[in-house]
Amino acid sequence: MGTTSIRLPRHIDSALDKLAKERGTTRSELIREALAQFIAECAAGSADRVALLGQLVDYPGSGRGDLARNGEAYLRESFGARCRARSR
Repeated sequence: MGTTSIRLPRHIDSALDKLAKERGTTRSELIREALAQFIAECAAGSADRVALLGQLVDYPGSGRGDLARNGEAYLRESFGARCRARSR
């Protein structure tokens, strides 16, 4: 197992201590759980993009007659909105 050092704001550090004590676990375990969940959610987001791409490419009734000509613009529009929403 690797080791990583991070700096936390005091309010997060205090909340982490309190939660670890309440759960009877270590700070490290809580951080590992949180990071694992974050990584899984990011991976799921990638799966959503793949599904969206499949719908755009394979769906015969998209109603967009210019998809071949403007497909890249549609993808930028769709993915850009999702990326901006997640970064907030």
